[in-house]
Amino acid sequence: MTSVDPGDFGILDGISEVIATTRSESGIPNAAPIGIIRSPISDQICVRLFSGSHTRQNVIETGEIVANIIHDPVMYVESTFGDLDLDVFEYPDNMDCPVLKRANAWLLFECEQSKGNLFELTPVRGMVRDRPLVCVNRGFSAVIESLVHATRYQLKRDPGYLDLIGHYDRIVQICGGTREKEAILKLKKIMGGLS
Repeated sequence: MTSVDPGDFGILDGISEVIATTRSESGIPNAAPIGIIRSPISDQICVRLFSGSHTRQNVIETGEIVANIIHDPVMYVESTFGDLDLDVFEYPDNMDCPVLKRANAWLLFECEQSKGNLFELTPVRGMVRDRPLVCVNRGFSAVIESLVHATRYQLKRDPGYLDLIGHYDRIVQICGGTREKEAILKLKKIMGGLS
């Protein structure tokens, strides 16, 4: 039984949004936002990884994933729709699985596919680099919601998702700071210049 408590890293009941880092069997690092699911009843921790994603393929090949706790909305956008530069990754203590250099904290999990898209996670070790006082910012939350709708739009091409992105863009413009506004602008450019 592990003595690592995911709660010490901010992974609480419900779905915690993080940027996952993995590596391929050949050592190529990857980063992508995921939601880590923690059951309040069984305390089971799992994640849904969908076919066709680098994250899923890497987890199947290596059995490891790192949850990076990071509060930079631009990093979420960049890792959703592209490959991050190699210089944003590091390998603490010669770990095989990469970590984001700018993460406030990270937690390494061993992964085992349980059924379909569901993978069970077992915390192995992690590091809290800093504990900044981070208040809830509706702009940051709106960027995350926009990313969810953007990925769903790419899968389903339902224009209703574009309307939702527009709604969250208005929240970012009112409530967000400079990074949130930069993030939503990048997303809109990726999505074809949404107005």
